[in-house]
Formats: sequence, C-alpha cells, structure tokens
Amino acid sequence: MKRFLAVALVAAMFFVGIPAAFATDDALSDTGDTTTTTSDTTVVTEDPPPDDSATEDPPAEDPPAEEPSSEEAPLEDDVVEDTEADAVAPTDEPRVPKYQVRRVDVTRDIVFPVAGINYYYPGFGDCRDDCEREHHGIDIMTYGWKGVPVVAAHSGTIRKVRDDREWCIVEVKSPDRWYTRYVHLNNDTPGYDDEDYECLLPGIEPGAWVEAGQIIGWIGDSGNAEWTPPHVHFEIRMPNGLPVDPYKSLKVAERIRFNRVGVDGDPVATAAQIAGYAYSNGSGVVNVMATTDHQTLFAGGFSALELSGPLLLSEPGYLPDATIEMFDQLKPSRVVIVGDGLEQAVIDQLELRFPIVGRMQMPMATGVSYVEPDTGTIVEIPEFEPSPLSLVVVGDRSELPEDMADDLDRMPWIMQTTVFDEADAGRRVGRDTYQGPGRSGSRNVLYFQTGGTYTRIRASEAPETPPDYGVIVLEAGRVSEATLTFLASLAELPVMPLWR
Repeated sequence: MKRFLAVALVAAMFFVGIPAAFATDDALSDTGDTTTTTSDTTVVTEDPPPDDSATEDPPAEDPPAEEPSSEEAPLEDDVVEDTEADAVAPTDEPRVPKYQVRRVDVTRDIVFPVAGINYYYPGFGDCRDDCEREHHGIDIMTYGWKGVPVVAAHSGTIRKVRDDREWCIVEVKSPDRWYTRYVHLNNDTPGYDDEDYECLLPGIEPGAWVEAGQIIGWIGDSGNAEWTPPHVHFEIRMPNGLPVDPYKSLKVAERIRFNRVGVDGDPVATAAQIAGYAYSNGSGVVNVMATTDHQTLFAGGFSALELSGPLLLSEPGYLPDATIEMFDQLKPSRVVIVGDGLEQAVIDQLELRFPIVGRMQMPMATGVSYVEPDTGTIVEIPEFEPSPLSLVVVGDRSELPEDMADDLDRMPWIMQTTVFDEADAGRRVGRDTYQGPGRSGSRNVLYFQTGGTYTRIRASEAPETPPDYGVIVLEAGRVSEATLTFLASLAELPVMPLWR
C-alpha cells in the first residue's frame, strides 16, 4: 500500500508540476519584452532611441563633427541587470518609457533660468507620447503666467535658435561645450495667444555671446505646449548631446535677487519708502531734492548720485506730507540740499527745523567716452536711452569684487542710479523677484509691475507708452553679477507685462 502511494505521488508531481513550469516560461516569452533569461539573471537590453523629431521637446542636433567618436553612442553600454529573474512585476507599477538614455549624475554650476514666480518638480525621465519616449528636461511652471523672464543659466555662445512662428527655442553653449536648451519660449503678442510675436530678442542669434543672467526670452507655450500651462522646458546636455537630469543643478542654482518698489507712480512717496527702508534706525543727515531735478536725473545721461544719507523729494514750492512724515521718522540733525530746484519758501521751512549744512550739485553728465584706468583704452559710452526703471544700491560697496564694482559703476549708463553707501537697511521693502500678481488673474489683461503693485490694463486697450517698472533696490552685500546682468538686459528691452 505504501509503495502504491509513493508511485501515485511521483506521478502527480510529474503531471502537475512540469506543465506549470512550462506555462511560466511561456507567459514570460509572450510579454513582448526584450528580456532573456540566463540562470538566475535577467538582462534588459535597449534598442537605439527612436526618431522623435516631431515630439514635444525637439532633440538636440547630432553631436558636432569635432566630438570624439567614443562619445557619440551614449546608449552603447547601457545594460541593467536584475537578479530577481523569476519575479513578476505587479500590474500597478508606474509605466516606464520604452527608450531611456544613459543616466549621468552631475550637478552643474548655473543661474536659475527663470527670474520670477515659478515652481518645478523632478520630471526627467517621465513618459511622453504614450511612453514611447522619455522627458529629457525639467518643466519650470509659472502658475499660468506668460511674460516671466527666462535667462541664460550660464555664460556662453548661442548654439542654435528656432523661431518659425510655431516653436521658439534657444540653446546656449558654455566654453566647456556643455549646453542648455530653453524650449516653449513665448511667441504670442502680449495679452493674446496668437503665435504672432517675434520671439527672439535683439542680439539672440547663433554665435552671439550671452552672460549668465541675461534675458534670452519670456515664458510662453510655443510648439506643442500650446494646450498646456505656460512654462519653459529646461535641459542640460553634455558635449556629445546626452541629456542629464537638471534637477540637482536647479536646486542649488544661484537666484537672481532684487526688490521692486514704488507707490502708485508717486516719486515722493516712493523716495520716502526707500529712505525708511535704507535707514531703518534713522539718520543724522538727510538729503533733499526737488522733484523737477529728480525728473532730469531720470531722463538719463548722468553719473550715479552717491549720498551719505537718505534722499527725500520735495515739490519745488512746498514740502509734501510724505516727506514731512519721513523727516519725523528719520530725526536728522542736519540737511543737505541737492540741486537748485527748491524755491526759497521750502528752504526757509527747512531752516526752521534743521541746520542746513550745505548744498550739493547735481551729478555730472556721463559724457560719450572714458579712459579705462588699467589699460588706458578709450571706451565709448553707448547713447543713453531712458530706462523705464531706476536703481537704488543700499550698503557698503567697498567689499565687492572688482569686476562687480565696475559693473555697478556702469549701471548709470543704463538707468538712473542712486547709491546709499552708509545705509543701515531694514528687513524688507517692496516685492521680491519671485513675487507675482497672484495665482489667479483675468484673461486678456496685461499686468505691468509698477513698483510694489501691478497695474492692470486690458489687452485691447494696451497703452502706447507702457507704465514705468518702478525702482529696483539692491543690497550691496547680497548683489550678484548675474543680477546686475539681468537688470542691464531688462532695462534695454521693451517693457514686457505678464498675462494669461
């Protein structure tokens, strides 16, 4: 009886177990995956990437001819081993793109490519086109707003541009031949979605040099991002064209930082606001200037106005309330009159309260050229075009690197500049670079940032002369070269509003 049961058990194992094993092998072979099984190891092989020339993110051109041939096949050794040969993937696993590039873990030293409200997430390698390909960049979103500045993440030459009324793309190559790509830049007329706008800025053309922080375009939805929220698709690529994940580089990127102030287009109130911020603990000396003299300075062509105390503005014939209130807050012991625009009645009113120590002449005109101290080279100063913004620098500049100090010295050629070297700045003033008009906004409305607020104008009623940007405030101890580059390019470009 025992011998019969043993024979029956072996027979059952043969007829049940062996077909089940064959069925498992058949199931694996019918999946369609390019997977081969050898002992206990599964080797996943990869086909060459597909031709995605018509995809959402147009691929970079083939590597230039001078690239070494050993780097022109980035997928060559891309083999992934899996020791769990018999494991079956659960059905609820996220889908994986069919074609994947070789992963390179690298962090590049860059400037954050968007100077305004934004958010982003690690989307490199995500599925695109029903997972036929993967996403080779990071999408930096701006809460639906178009017109937010996009800047060069590093210095270099323009490698390639595309502006065909459908796509707007710029590529910048650094001296070490790595390059960055900026896709979906704006090509719409401000306030509309018409694909009828010259997306390339003046000077942005192949071979041109750009500095880190220089504006190279505006956030938009060109290409096949037309039906997605406005954003810039940002890529970092190796010299051979292999894309690398930009996420870590973006996390540690240098940010362009400044504050923008302005009180309803009122220069008197704006000057008082800046004085209260720059000299939060009061000041022993206060400078006073007539609004007419200030308008002359704003028209441009003058050197920086360098002051040892805050600057308040007065109407030529009377002291405004905002100026009187700031005098009470600053509690000066003496006053310096700048320029000669104040009438005697205002001077008499000031003398009743403060000893007037003296007068200060208006800044000198910049002229048409200057001599470079180190080389003796004569440098021509470009013809001055009045900028829609002015600049205030707060704090001691003596500790700045020489090249940054030189850049600051050149800022008055571009915009009216006032410097408070002995300031004791408060905590905050106006709007930070990354503060926008809010996450909601009306359609077909232009939002011009005029100081600390946004002026709203319907796109159909856009003004011939856009509102002024307001006053940019920089802290000397926190200013960066990229920020100065950004402001210089901002001042030289037409005023660009935000819209959605």
